[in-house]
Amino acid sequence: MACLDVENPWGLVIIASAFWIQFMAFGMATSFGVYIVELLHHFDVSLAFISLIGSINVGIFLGAGPLASILMRKMSYRRVCFLGAVLSTCGLIVLPFTMNMIFLLFFYGIVTGLGYCLLYVPSHTMSGLYYDKHRSLATGVATAGSGLGGIVFPNLVQYLIDEYGWRGSFLVVAGINLNAFVFSALLRDSPLQKKQKAKEKLAIELKEIKRNESSSQFEKENLIKDVNASELVLDIPVTKEKSPEKNGTNGKTEANGVNMSAVERQSLLTSESPDEDVNSNSILSVMLALLKNVPFCIFVVNNVLWNFGTVIPLILGPEYFTTIGFSQKESATLISLFSGGSFVGCVLGGVFGNIPKINRIYLFIVVNLGVGIVGLFIPLEIAHSMVGLAIVGIIWGTMFGLILGLLVVVTADLVGIHYLGDAMGFLMLANGVGCIIGPPIGGWIGEATGSSAAAFYVSAFTVIVSGLLMAIIPVSRKVCKTPSKKEQDFTTEVAIPVG
Repeated sequence: MACLDVENPWGLVIIASAFWIQFMAFGMATSFGVYIVELLHHFDVSLAFISLIGSINVGIFLGAGPLASILMRKMSYRRVCFLGAVLSTCGLIVLPFTMNMIFLLFFYGIVTGLGYCLLYVPSHTMSGLYYDKHRSLATGVATAGSGLGGIVFPNLVQYLIDEYGWRGSFLVVAGINLNAFVFSALLRDSPLQKKQKAKEKLAIELKEIKRNESSSQFEKENLIKDVNASELVLDIPVTKEKSPEKNGTNGKTEANGVNMSAVERQSLLTSESPDEDVNSNSILSVMLALLKNVPFCIFVVNNVLWNFGTVIPLILGPEYFTTIGFSQKESATLISLFSGGSFVGCVLGGVFGNIPKINRIYLFIVVNLGVGIVGLFIPLEIAHSMVGLAIVGIIWGTMFGLILGLLVVVTADLVGIHYLGDAMGFLMLANGVGCIIGPPIGGWIGEATGSSAAAFYVSAFTVIVSGLLMAIIPVSRKVCKTPSKKEQDFTTEVAIPVG
């Protein structure tokens, strides 16, 4: 697989598309805290209920990952992103006509959240599939879009609210969201997906031929050539098959950008079950395989607790900052500084994760614990100045971004590249669960104790617990002498859409 070189230039386009999709999706999600202040003034509802709307949006945004994975099996990643662009834009464009909180909860919380999920999961997964050696750097750069969105959108939304009111701001944001259609159109299958599609098509054709006992070996060999020469990949010219001595591919033939060795093609000919690869990709078999992976299950629980803790400052932060004496603009600026650190952290996560001498699991654990420890300073009065909270926010955001930048590569380390798409779907579900329950519980704790700071203490301690839980993985491997997923190989092929 080509890695950030001229042989695979479209991978850079994929990274750019994923970057800007995350810029819009996460930027809008982190901006809801700015809207909370306005909605509290306009509607006679509690903080816990309004924060529930934001948490449902983020929760469905992340938690509908398994649904996105299923759709990615039934149609191309590009089509799934187009569907997400339609839903998110429709959800935003009707918000200026909001009459009550239920209306806002449905269209912003559910419809827009689901749309952003269908945009995020395929684009982010594809940025990891396009590269091998530099996968960490590629996904880190793509994830940095979420940090940049968090910098720009809170201030942009605050400006739009000041100029056009909160209703008019939603209309402008909906117009910006139309760019998602452009970025979705740029998504193409990765080389790994093209190869698997070729193998699946050949397997299906061979199954039909084997039903006819009169089929000769000559016909089967011709079928392989036809499949290799067919238009399996759009916009990639067909290349003639060369001998191993001339092309230096060790017996591999290349057609339409798909490398398939003679051994692989012959195995499809002689296989008793030519559609075995397709069946092995069933949702049930993948789910069972992932559930048997204990380190991945620990990682899923870690993601639930992590998102429970980290989403509270992002959603409740703007309202909390106004209660301790900051203006709405200053609160939006502080959230932008949090996100600014996240932008830098995402890139650093990609860089550090690409250094062979650095153990990515250990790095993930250390940074995870660091986020929780730094989070303890947010409710402390010693940090309640613009400079103090700015320093805390930048450090917290940088480590938060490091975790985001490492998410895909750590997942690949735990389950293998062939399960990456499905594993990301389950991780998004875990993230969604944490995001849905975090802000409402945080808001309830603040109201029950009469102290807004209590929610932030709970947030920080939960993040610390998630890091300690993650530490079980390397400890168990040392005790049980279990090899990492880098030393193992799942035999199931990567999930490939058929549409």
